[in-house]
Amino acid sequence: MKLSTKLLLLVGAALLGVVLLAATALHTLRGALIDGRREEIVILLTKAEHLVNAYRELQTSGALTREQAQQQAKEALSRLNANTRSYYWVTTADGVNLVHPNAKFVGTKAKGNRTTGGLTDSEAYRTGMAQSHFALVDVLVKRSPDAEPEPKLQGVVAIPDWDWWIGTGFFYDDIDAAFSKLAAMLGAIALGIAASLGAIAWAILRSIKRTLGGEPAHATQIARAIATGNLNVPLDVAKAAPGSLLAALAEMKAGLVGMIAEIQSATHSIAIGAGEIAQGNLDLSQRTEEQAASLQETAASMEQITATVKQNADNARQANGLVATANDATERGGAAVEQVVSTMQQIAQQSEQIADITSVIESIAFQTNILALNAAVEAARAGEGGRGFAVVASEVRSLAQRSAAAAKDIKALIQASVEQVGHGSRLVGVAGERMTAIVQSIRHVAGIMGEITAASDEQSTGIEQVSLAVTQMDEVTQQNAALVEQAAAAASSLDEQTTRLRAAVSVFSVG
Repeated sequence: MKLSTKLLLLVGAALLGVVLLAATALHTLRGALIDGRREEIVILLTKAEHLVNAYRELQTSGALTREQAQQQAKEALSRLNANTRSYYWVTTADGVNLVHPNAKFVGTKAKGNRTTGGLTDSEAYRTGMAQSHFALVDVLVKRSPDAEPEPKLQGVVAIPDWDWWIGTGFFYDDIDAAFSKLAAMLGAIALGIAASLGAIAWAILRSIKRTLGGEPAHATQIARAIATGNLNVPLDVAKAAPGSLLAALAEMKAGLVGMIAEIQSATHSIAIGAGEIAQGNLDLSQRTEEQAASLQETAASMEQITATVKQNADNARQANGLVATANDATERGGAAVEQVVSTMQQIAQQSEQIADITSVIESIAFQTNILALNAAVEAARAGEGGRGFAVVASEVRSLAQRSAAAAKDIKALIQASVEQVGHGSRLVGVAGERMTAIVQSIRHVAGIMGEITAASDEQSTGIEQVSLAVTQMDEVTQQNAALVEQAAAAASSLDEQTTRLRAAVSVFSVG
């Protein structure tokens, strides 16, 4: 359906709405006019009732008699009938006219009228006043004896004390006149609105066609074809304005053709690169996992080496302590050997002194023997007197000989002891020299063991640092493995998304 047809339908619908609105407004207006007349009748009847009640109060107070009060009330109501639109009429309950705009009808019995429902007006008045203070009734009234009855809205209020019915009303022709006037006004407004809508629709049609560059259906067809990916749809923009929708669609189509072609080419390249990245990440992930396993094994080995080095360091420290203990013992042994050497030398010196003493004893024994021999010779020369002395000299000689023999034995023993002591002293000297060499060797060993202990401590510290570095390398490798796996997942996701992008772009046909 063309845009012009749609606009005509829209204008027709708007006009129909205006007509319906005007009809509703007229219906509401007629009801409002009738309600206004009803209210006006009630006001007039209230005014008349108040006026009559004023005279009734004068009657009640004794200022006026009943006849005077009624007469003055009738005169007052008659004066109010100067209004040409409506008038008051007063009748008794049985229909005798007391007040009438035509004086010749005063005192006569009212002929009575019929309601639009077929009831007499008296019956309708009684029924209405039984339900409400004021009775409002639609009756058919002749304006003149020869005229046709016309609808009139009558209102009646009763004055029970005086047996009066006061009434007034309006013919519907003035309501119809006002209604016709307003209907004509609304009709003119509706025609003006219709004309305005037609002009606006024509201007909108021209503006839309100028904006779209053609029929909206054609522009919709082109946009739908482009939306479905058909970029080969023919587009005639010869009659379209430069800034129209069709011209913009043509520019968009041309831009999309170039952009989709570049996207298709780029997605192909991205797909190849993503596949290579995914494969490279997969290889790198495998190598990283192998490296992580190797580092874990290395870390375990380094832990074992660290434990072994710590144990060696502890052993070296204990050996160093033992060497230090041995060094102290050896030094004490060397000191003891030196004391033994010194003691042996003293013993050798004392043995020599004992040998000298033995020589002196041997010399003394030899001289004693000679003296004893001389004494024996002298005793022999003395004879009997020297026999006792000879026995003593013999005994002394015997003792001297034994002393000399013992001195020789002692000398031989002492010489043997001196020789042995000398030999022992030499051996002790050799032992002292060897102990000194051993002490120096042990000191050297202690120094080496100290260096070994220090080196073992440094080696243990270094291996701990290496082990820590290997552990950190293992953690970093694990993290790298996780990052590589994430990169592989991202590359796989990129490959998958590239595939989806290629599938999404493939719906466009660029020729």
